[in-house]
Amino acid sequence: EVAGYEADDLLATLATQGRDRGDDVIIVTGDRDSYQLVEDPYIRVMYNKRGVQDYALYDEAGILERTGVHPRKYIEYASLRGDPSDNLPGVPGVGEKTAAKLLNDYGDLEGIFANLSKCSPKLRDNLTAAAAQVRSNARAIPLLRDVPGISIESIHPPRPNLAAARELFRTLEFRAMSERTLDAFAASFGGTGQSDGDSTPENATGEPLTIEILHEASPPTGTVAVAAMWAGVEGRSDLRGLAITDDGETVHWVEPDHIGQFRADRFHGHNIKELLRVIGTPWSSTTTSAGQIGLDTAVAGYLLEPAKPDYSLDRLALDFASLDIRVGNAPPEGQLDLTGAAPDPAEETSRRAATVWRLVAPMTAALEARGLGSLYDDIERPLIGVLARMERVGVRIDTGYLRELGEEFRAEATKAAEETYLHAGEKFDINSTKQTQRILFETLGLKTDKKTKTGYSTDAQALEKLRGSHPIIEPLLRYREVNKLQSTYTESLLSQVGADGRIHASFNQTVARTGRLSSDQPNLHNIPIRSEEGRRFRRAFIPAEGCEFLVADYNQIELRVIAHLAEDPGLIEAFVSGTDIHNVTASRVFHVASNEVTLAMRSKAKMVSYGLAYGMESFGLAQRLAVPVAEAQEILDAYFVAFPNVRSYMDRSVAEARNKGFTETLFGRRRQIPDLQSPNYRMRQMAERQAMNAGIQGLAADIFKVALVRLDELLREANLASEVILQVHDEVILEVLPGEREAAHDLTLEAMRGAAALDVPLEVNVSWGNTWAEAK
Repeated sequence: EVAGYEADDLLATLATQGRDRGDDVIIVTGDRDSYQLVEDPYIRVMYNKRGVQDYALYDEAGILERTGVHPRKYIEYASLRGDPSDNLPGVPGVGEKTAAKLLNDYGDLEGIFANLSKCSPKLRDNLTAAAAQVRSNARAIPLLRDVPGISIESIHPPRPNLAAARELFRTLEFRAMSERTLDAFAASFGGTGQSDGDSTPENATGEPLTIEILHEASPPTGTVAVAAMWAGVEGRSDLRGLAITDDGETVHWVEPDHIGQFRADRFHGHNIKELLRVIGTPWSSTTTSAGQIGLDTAVAGYLLEPAKPDYSLDRLALDFASLDIRVGNAPPEGQLDLTGAAPDPAEETSRRAATVWRLVAPMTAALEARGLGSLYDDIERPLIGVLARMERVGVRIDTGYLRELGEEFRAEATKAAEETYLHAGEKFDINSTKQTQRILFETLGLKTDKKTKTGYSTDAQALEKLRGSHPIIEPLLRYREVNKLQSTYTESLLSQVGADGRIHASFNQTVARTGRLSSDQPNLHNIPIRSEEGRRFRRAFIPAEGCEFLVADYNQIELRVIAHLAEDPGLIEAFVSGTDIHNVTASRVFHVASNEVTLAMRSKAKMVSYGLAYGMESFGLAQRLAVPVAEAQEILDAYFVAFPNVRSYMDRSVAEARNKGFTETLFGRRRQIPDLQSPNYRMRQMAERQAMNAGIQGLAADIFKVALVRLDELLREANLASEVILQVHDEVILEVLPGEREAAHDLTLEAMRGAAALDVPLEVNVSWGNTWAEAK
């Protein structure tokens, strides 16, 4: 909650942030105002019709089917129809069908009021009489999408204190509710209702974990499980000690000063990458290869269930070993301990090491049983070491240039702010939504049809519509643009530069359901590239003195994967021959010679090709091409006639996933899609689109991971000092030392082209530069 704002506005703000991050967002609500937020493929609404057993999952097509209008027109649609739940009367005699017809016939409210003469006399009179109310509704119905002070990253659902809840239920004698509700609720958090804090034997979920801690004995040196105690953030602070066990019962404690002396042939752990990031070369008397890494329980948990929200050790212990690893009534990971009786950190770390050891056998067996053993051993396990080295090396930043860029943006923001104040006639807090509303709509009297429940909207979309209506709008928009660049990128990047002048970002294996890597602290996948000013940030990324950047990325990897999986001879021939795939596609789809393909045809063909990789259908294609749905369907139909095996592959993917309950890549990566069996049509439809693209996205992710592992191995086998330092989507960046240019180039091509044996060649673009921007 945020003081002064309604919950709907917070939901709208969080949904918008999720959309801007590229997340899949579902808003669960019984409020139809949320329909205005629906936007394929990012935001959908699960609307509760009657309670929790009768609901519908709406995307853009669903809203169109339900209301008769696109979500973009929902505000005007609701303004005509009215909303009794918000005490907003509509036009008498205008229900849902009439409102939809009027908007579809005349475009918007002003178009309707400009064409009253074409309406029946009664409808015309009713519209005329209600015009002021309709316009008032249109100002009140829009949701606020820029509530200050909240971010989607900062919000996490806590696990409930079920022990306290159960005690309360016992006091209130809610016997049936305790059994029915708490047990089901607890199960949704990875355990049963009996596991959270009850100490009596009959209420214990699994056996308590008992261990013996030895503080002076020499630790074992063979195959061990390891857990680290950190001074602060895991992987980003000093080590306070190490817990080591080779039997899961006796744990040896190693003080910080002795960690460097420890040797092991093979070690298991939870989030091993964070430990390797700090210690560098793994301890070993025999090898420094990935073979020293055993089972990473977090990565294994991710492979087994890629849709889980997290892979904390306490949840994995309950799920795979029926172990309750918490001390006494200590809260689960991620939940604050309000009792003041936190366990000793060394004891807690020791329990984690013992837990990892006891999880190795059941989790390894689960990987093998689901055919995921090779995926872990050949790709994900060696990748742990590769990513740890990337994070440890980091990327050098030209802090001087970045500060200059920041000063330039700051000066431009100041200039834009001063110009804004000049047109406003006074100074005000330009970052305050309420003060900006006052200036624009009260002091200056500007008019907009986008009003939220807290006043007229000042978001980017609303201000864009006001462009040209007053001189204040241009500098206000400019201020927001450069201020965002300054705060979101300049300040954020500078704050992450270490004492060595380099940024050491994190690369995550256990986040994306498709298998792709993600980045944070900072998110280097999100460095702006579309605008010229945004691209200037890439000039701040520079190699070490005397080195240069090699940037390599796959050429049209998703489309090549589609050609291979579909075994479509037309697509395969186009890629094998090396011709322009979008030109070939346009030629076949629009039935023209290749030299007669226009830029517009090629653009449409490209949109179809990439859209199919993400499960896009006719409705989404129509929105992106700005054409009627019927025309978009004709283009899709023509595509599938030209490349018939693609349609067959997609249908086959859905059928196989529905039969198995999951999709599977050529490397064995699985993604569970249970909604393929849902009785709800909309949920089934969305699940089918996921099934269509999961194999494509998953295989592309696997190929890139194989390439990273192969490239790291080849560089080391050749004794090159050049390093892989960055990964961004399908792009890899190497810092290449003098004298290693040719070898690094050849090994990069060898690793990436040979990452998978497809029916089409894996083409790689390679470029060089003294900055990331120059190399791109």
